[in-house]
Amino acid sequence: MHRALSASLLAGLLSLSAILGCARSASVRAAEAGSLDELRRALSDELRRGALDTDDARAIARAVAAGEISRAAPPSGVDRLRELRTCARHLEDVLDERAAGSDVVATAAATILFEAGLTEAERVRRYVAERRSAPSAALRALEARALVAAEDGAARRARMLDGDQDVRVSALRAAIAAADPRDREALLEAARLDPYPLARTLAIRAAGALGGDAVVLALRDVWGLSDEPGREAIAEAWAAPRAIDAGGRAQLLWAISTQRGAPAIAAARALVRAGGAGAGEAISFLLDAIRYSQSRDRVYAILSAPIEDPAVRVALTEAQRDPEEAVAFAAHARYVEASPRIAARERAAAVAWMTRLASGTSTRAVRARSVLARANVRAAVPLLARDVRAHEAPVREAAGVGMVDLGEIPRAALLLADPDPRVRSSVACAILGAS
Repeated sequence: MHRALSASLLAGLLSLSAILGCARSASVRAAEAGSLDELRRALSDELRRGALDTDDARAIARAVAAGEISRAAPPSGVDRLRELRTCARHLEDVLDERAAGSDVVATAAATILFEAGLTEAERVRRYVAERRSAPSAALRALEARALVAAEDGAARRARMLDGDQDVRVSALRAAIAAADPRDREALLEAARLDPYPLARTLAIRAAGALGGDAVVLALRDVWGLSDEPGREAIAEAWAAPRAIDAGGRAQLLWAISTQRGAPAIAAARALVRAGGAGAGEAISFLLDAIRYSQSRDRVYAILSAPIEDPAVRVALTEAQRDPEEAVAFAAHARYVEASPRIAARERAAAVAWMTRLASGTSTRAVRARSVLARANVRAAVPLLARDVRAHEAPVREAAGVGMVDLGEIPRAALLLADPDPRVRSSVACAILGAS
């Protein structure tokens, strides 16, 4: 976006230059050229010879991701860039160069830079002004996203009523960043009436961040108009720092005493996290939900209950023996992911159970391998190595991310040459994020 190099960007470029200057392997050269077949052969050969180390894998991952950005073209190019948002800081220079274009992918690159905190609102304004002669919905959305200053309030509130849902969503994201009390009525109106579910959820979040008695009471009215995801968002909003002690705690207690299903579980979860008055009632509610709700809500309650509480651990142990596979899986996963200091014996048993399940070929077995990888259970390594060559792209993607979680970065690098661009991007970002 035509700006000076930041210190982090300059450091990243110098680091990359050092890596490539020492030895540009065949894999790096193939990645830079965008030749997947050549990259696949080179990676396999270097890995077999033990010539592929973690630094090589990082250099290849960056070259692959940079190529995805540089070659991205409408219409699918926008999706390609969005898949790389999580590693934007490692690709700042490439995104900046792509943003210099004039198509919708260039606008997407500029948006990612702003949302990652890599450029400022004033630069976005100049960027949009330079392209006034070729306006687009994407540019209008980017302009709305940058309306984060106090003096932008009137324009931001006007964009919340725009006919384009992406523009409205961008304005609402800007409102979350701005935290301007003058947005309150516009946010509550959007929470009630916007036809787009994501916009309603963002409006609820932004209003909750403002907090205060008026917002807390207004969200109680919105509760009656909202669907289940909206009510879950309201529960989280009531627990926001400026809302919890402005009546939010009382509303959360109302929710767990009068409501059922996911919204009530979200309210209990919020109360537990907030601590203080009502946390005990919330834990009791979650214990009942674990034992007596329908399967989906039982899983949600299992994931929400504080495992540090002894009564919760009793309920989890009971749920491990449940005939509902999803419930038993969730209960075991909580123990696998728990600190051994909390329940060493229970965790060891859950790891053994999850490892047995992970050896299979079902969808749940794939999930089990990911759970084990996130918990740094080394028994998952050979299972994930098998998945690297699976026919299904989501299985390969999960395998690559799991290998990175376990520190097996060179072996995960094989998927940087995957035929599926989503797999390549996901694994590349995982590798860059691990650096």
